[in-house]
Amino acid sequence: MSLREKHSIHRDTPPLSRMPLLREWALRVLLPLLLAVSIAFGLLLFAATRLHPQGIAGMSGTLWQAGLLLVAALALTAALGWRIAMRLVRPISELTAAVECLGRGEQVHLDVLPGEVLGRLQRGVNEASQALADAHNRMHSELGRTSIELADKNAKLEAASQSRARFLAAASHDLRQPLYALTLFSSALRTGETDPDKLARVLRIEECVTSLDQLFSELLDLSRLEAGAMQAVHADVALDDVFDEVSRNFRMLAESRGLRLIVRKTDAWVRCDRTMLARILNNLVSNALRYTDDGGVLVGVRHQHDGKVRVDVWDTGCGIAPEHQERVFEAFYRVNGDGDTGKSSSERGRGLGLGLATVRKLAELAGCRIDLASRPQRGTRVSVLVEAGVPAAHSSNDAFDLPLDISGLRVLVIDDEISILEGLRALLEEWGCDIRAAENEAEALQQVAHWPTPPDLVISDLRLREGRSGMDALRALARHYGQDPQQPGFARLLVTGETRPDRIGEIAASRIPVLFKPVSPQRLREAMLASVFAASVMREGQTQEQTSARIRSNA
Repeated sequence: MSLREKHSIHRDTPPLSRMPLLREWALRVLLPLLLAVSIAFGLLLFAATRLHPQGIAGMSGTLWQAGLLLVAALALTAALGWRIAMRLVRPISELTAAVECLGRGEQVHLDVLPGEVLGRLQRGVNEASQALADAHNRMHSELGRTSIELADKNAKLEAASQSRARFLAAASHDLRQPLYALTLFSSALRTGETDPDKLARVLRIEECVTSLDQLFSELLDLSRLEAGAMQAVHADVALDDVFDEVSRNFRMLAESRGLRLIVRKTDAWVRCDRTMLARILNNLVSNALRYTDDGGVLVGVRHQHDGKVRVDVWDTGCGIAPEHQERVFEAFYRVNGDGDTGKSSSERGRGLGLGLATVRKLAELAGCRIDLASRPQRGTRVSVLVEAGVPAAHSSNDAFDLPLDISGLRVLVIDDEISILEGLRALLEEWGCDIRAAENEAEALQQVAHWPTPPDLVISDLRLREGRSGMDALRALARHYGQDPQQPGFARLLVTGETRPDRIGEIAASRIPVLFKPVSPQRLREAMLASVFAASVMREGQTQEQTSARIRSNA
């Protein structure tokens, strides 16, 4: 309640309206007095007729004198009553106005009159008003201090949020660097290896690297979601393309564990953020494989009556008890699987309990809904309900099958991490590529000095030393060969661990294909082939345009 300015109510405060008061006084004071005088005068007349022999005529003078005295007494009594009433009503009206002011939250002050009853009432009203004012002042001071504290805490929270965003950006790049190098070296070791024992060790290393990448990605994704660093970009997405990506990512893992991964073909399209949807399905399939010891995992699609598309991920794993089915979507909550098989506990122990928490947050951000149904010892089904999309016209390039052989490609690799350069060199040489490696823009120009024509492909890290970027190096190479920096004749591919939205937007605006570290060898090979193929198609189109222009000029 707000307390307004202080009001002082003095004795000259207008009393209550006189007309109602006069009417009340006449009914309650004057009328009873008139009735009493009339009765007394009637009794006097009756006594005179009984006691005096001459009756009323003999006592007329005396009766009139008595009547006048009664009327005078009545008038005096009425005047005194009116005076007393007015003296009582004025302070009562002041008390009434003061109480009304207190009810509106205003401070008041009454002049205390002598007297036991009214004086105590007036002092009580003044004390209540002062107590109300003191409480208001204390509350105002507390609110002011609380506002200052909240502003200070908000500033600290904003600073902490910015610090966390900077940490996430650094972690995405710096912590993924050695993980990316491990992936490259382990793949290079496996290529061409025929010894079963050594091959088994290499596969075990790759499995550990994959698990480490998964744990790191779960933790980083959840932190980015909580920090608000991820924004959904909705578009019409072909589910079959996302399914192909999921199949490529987990088929080898499923086969190494003796499980079946079945991804049903579909022609369905959905309206969603493609990256987030792919991350949701990757997490669900990864979680399903982790908790499945026999059987396998099935990914399929069902069309709903309300126009939505339901993507189901089924597994034949240990299942989830009813009391755990809501909590499995909480961060760091894990269900023990000791009742299934002894071997599964170590496999499941690698998880942090973040996969389904990330799934729920991604689904909320992407506008999807997650449903879960599970029976212990029978398996689990997790469904993702997505808005149906509009199919896009098929590109004419869909009919081409990319060759899997990349031997003979001339590839320039730019990265400021020596371990990544060595890993890429070893892997690409095993694939039969002619490779040149450089740590920065200047070294890249030196390496291509012996190539009279541009390389087939340039793979560059986004962040280089001394504030330079991979896009700067790509533009410098294009100028070195006298080509358009925006659309050079050679294929380009950026590899980064960057997660900041502004840098991601910069990459998207450049229209250069990008891979996020760590990149699996299979994904790297596919991206290399796609980039080289796209560059060759663009060169052919430019050649045709130049030929047409020459023909027109000759004509």
